[in-house]
Amino acid sequence: MWIKQLHIYHFGKFQNLKIKDLSKGAGFISGENEAGKSTLMSFIKCMLFGFPSKLTSERRYEPKDGNRMGGSLTLMTESHGELAIERVAGKAAGDVTVYLENGEQAGEDFLQSLLKGLDRSLFQGIYCFDIDGLQEIEKISRDQLGSYLLGAGMTGSKELQELEALLEKKQAALFKPGGRKPVINEMLQELHRAEEELLKWKRKNEEFQPAALELKEVKDSIQRSEKEKAHHQEQWYQAQKWKSVLPPLQKWKENKLALDQLQEGEFPENGLQRLEYLQEKLFDLEGDLAVCKNKNDEVEKQLAILAIDEQVLKEGARIEAVGQKIHYLESLLNDKAGLLQKAELLSKEIHRLIHETGYEGEDNNLFELNNGIAAKNGLVLMTKNHELLQQKKEWMEQELTASRSRLESAEERLKLAKGKLLHEADFQKLKEHADQDRTYRRLMLEKEQLQMQIKNAEGNSSSRSVPRKKNWIPAGALFVFIAVIIIYLVSKGEMAGALLSALALGASFLYWMKSRTKERGSHTGKENLQALLVQLQKLEEQLAGISNFEELDRLQQQWIEEQAQRNEYNRLQEETKRLEQSYQQTAAGYDKLELEEFDNEASIQEWSRENGFNGPWQHLLLPGYFEKIERLKELLIEKYQLEERLSQLQVNISVILEDVNQLSKQLGLSEHASYHERIMQARMLLQQEKEKQRKLELLQEAKRAAVENEQELLTKRLSYTAERTRLFQQAGADNEESYRKKGEAADSRKKIQEQLSQASLQLYAFGYSDEEIFNLSDRLLDKSFNLEKEIAAAEAYLKESEQELESFKGKSAELSLRLQQLQEEGSYSECLQRYETLKDILQDQARKWAVYRTAADLLKRTKERFHAERLPAIIKKAGVYFSRITAGKYVDLFLAGEKESLIIERNDGVRFNPVELSRGTAEQLYLCVRLSLASLYQREGMPLILDDVTVNFDPVRTKQTLDLLMEIGEKHQIIFFTCHETLFSDRPSVPVIHLKEPQPVRPGDGAFL
Repeated sequence: MWIKQLHIYHFGKFQNLKIKDLSKGAGFISGENEAGKSTLMSFIKCMLFGFPSKLTSERRYEPKDGNRMGGSLTLMTESHGELAIERVAGKAAGDVTVYLENGEQAGEDFLQSLLKGLDRSLFQGIYCFDIDGLQEIEKISRDQLGSYLLGAGMTGSKELQELEALLEKKQAALFKPGGRKPVINEMLQELHRAEEELLKWKRKNEEFQPAALELKEVKDSIQRSEKEKAHHQEQWYQAQKWKSVLPPLQKWKENKLALDQLQEGEFPENGLQRLEYLQEKLFDLEGDLAVCKNKNDEVEKQLAILAIDEQVLKEGARIEAVGQKIHYLESLLNDKAGLLQKAELLSKEIHRLIHETGYEGEDNNLFELNNGIAAKNGLVLMTKNHELLQQKKEWMEQELTASRSRLESAEERLKLAKGKLLHEADFQKLKEHADQDRTYRRLMLEKEQLQMQIKNAEGNSSSRSVPRKKNWIPAGALFVFIAVIIIYLVSKGEMAGALLSALALGASFLYWMKSRTKERGSHTGKENLQALLVQLQKLEEQLAGISNFEELDRLQQQWIEEQAQRNEYNRLQEETKRLEQSYQQTAAGYDKLELEEFDNEASIQEWSRENGFNGPWQHLLLPGYFEKIERLKELLIEKYQLEERLSQLQVNISVILEDVNQLSKQLGLSEHASYHERIMQARMLLQQEKEKQRKLELLQEAKRAAVENEQELLTKRLSYTAERTRLFQQAGADNEESYRKKGEAADSRKKIQEQLSQASLQLYAFGYSDEEIFNLSDRLLDKSFNLEKEIAAAEAYLKESEQELESFKGKSAELSLRLQQLQEEGSYSECLQRYETLKDILQDQARKWAVYRTAADLLKRTKERFHAERLPAIIKKAGVYFSRITAGKYVDLFLAGEKESLIIERNDGVRFNPVELSRGTAEQLYLCVRLSLASLYQREGMPLILDDVTVNFDPVRTKQTLDLLMEIGEKHQIIFFTCHETLFSDRPSVPVIHLKEPQPVRPGDGAFL
């Protein structure tokens, strides 16, 4: 089943709200805070399951305007088709009516069968929830989770856990083995004490019973004496009553005898009064007839002198029509004057705009100008583009000038740098000298190193005890010298020379380290010394041609400076190329802007041709020009419309004046008077004739009323005369005098009957019936009956019975005192009653304990079955949903550990407890568990109603969640309430209903969606 539409009559803030064509699948209902989303959710629950009781804490959403809350819900079902559930506030949960598709109606029983036992808490627990539906899911174990989900499936919340705890608490409060304070434990102790006390009273009862039997006999005698006393007292009361009854009884007897002596006869009820009434009415009627005749004669005289001009009345409608048009005519004349003034102002404004714009075309040509929104927007874009191109062109011109200036400056610096360089031949010679200098310096370094090695070798061979000289000092000085050269070359930009010097430094260092190694190994023999001397000789031969080292230093310095100048020249060359490229790009951009400007101007010319603008197209580029042309067109159109209105006004004015002239001729009015005066004269003539006609109608009506009144008076007189005759006939009288005599006799009989009736009522008040009154009169009014004697005898018997009763009461008091002395506290019967009462109470408490115990066992079995059968399936499907929402980051969900707590497994195999998840991920896990429970619960087709369950989700998981809900929506209707419209911005196919803050509506207004 799915909800098709809903209609709220009055519910909370909503009045006459209709939401139609709800989607069968997934759909969104969005609204800001306080727009009524929670109210709509509560309305759906109330329509299905009734309004909450006033005794509950749940909100009832009663309307503030005093109306009865109610509405209807339209459902589509497979078994019954389309049906509507209407519920309005009434008794209990409200009065519900179900309207079936075939026209039949049903009630609450049918709705319960349709929902198949689904109640409010079960629906809210499975199908209708928000972000707070489940709490602290990460802290519960397998048993707790099973109870939790079972509770959600049965009651919709954690009520099942609370019920289980309550049953345990109830059992413990009633009975606990070895306990003292539980109710049953205390009652067992108290019952034991009562049993001991009962045994004690049984022993005392052996002495108590004889006295108790004697007391019982005395009490029986007291009862008999009280009955005799009551009988004698009743006789005395009867005698006293007879004494009070005797006077009215004597009066009754006398009137009864007098009534029997009168002769019976028929006479109308209130006959004399009725006769007097008829005589008075007949007298009044005679006077009314005389007055009526005089009025009729007066009306005839007034009708004879009244004359009416039929011609004026015949033209009455025309006169009224012309009279009604007088204000209209004045309005037309005023409108005409106003329009003429407005036309003059329009002409001045038109001439001003033509002068400002220089427009020389025809007005009709301007009417063809297309100033629609699309055309105007196109022109605005082209003019803005023109302004933008002009701005870009100015900027490009400035940039082109600056770029040209920078390029020329760079070329000048490049020319100067080139002039400082050596010629190529001189540069090659200098390069050769630099290479030779590096070779000589390397050889000098090797020579110094060999000399140090030779000295070391000689020292080691002569004596091992002689300390070695510090031959590292010259090498260190050489290293420092080469490092200084490297730093100098780097500062001058001579990177090649610096690199070669660094290589030389590295080679020297390696060579020195190698020499040190050789020194350590030279202690073995003199053959190494001989080899070193040979190497030294070869180096001296190579260095034999070098004599002037200062010239070498000068050439090395010149080479370093030449290298720095050539590096600077290369840098300036690169910079000049870069500036030249920049200049070329700027020039190309400027040319492109000129082409764009040409194209834009061509577009403006094309726009002018297509949209009917005949003026110079360059004017369209002027700021505000098109707005003035547009305003000129509007004023010309307004002037044309104004001229048409003036023409129509003149036609209407001419028609009205023509009607006035024709009417004046027919009625003979003065032709020299103004149209206003002639209309007023015609209306006065018509008013006079209408007054005459109304007077004629009044007189005719008065005459008709007088005739009818006279006829009515004659009819009444005839009726009163006939009524008087009937009275005479009923009384059997021939005339009024005989009738009055019979009336007096009837009055006498009536008085006697009233007195008899009054006496009877007095006797009835004493409780006697008619038969008892007859019998009592025969007895009491008999001459042989003595009432005083009867009263005295009754008093004697009563006094004797009272004395006997007092004697028995005294003996009873003595026996009661003796029994009281035998009793200490209470009595045996009280103890026995207390013992039996305790047994009954104990049995009731035991039955309650058995009920709680049975309920707890049944609940335990139900949980175990749920854990075995349904919980694994719910956890498994929830894991599938959770893996999908998290895009595969979490791959499984299961119960593990001794307590079988809920565990989540990540895609890298790491496992987590729910408490380790973030708040958003924990809520995603909660949502998956609830969706799994809803999908596996056997309630086919029930809609899912969710309220902002993705509020704490990130965008990616929100999308995954909505995709999952869309898939579930293929089998279940989903109504998703949210205040975040961005959720469905990328889902155009999903229907969305937007709620707005409700405004006051009148009966019959539609919904405010």
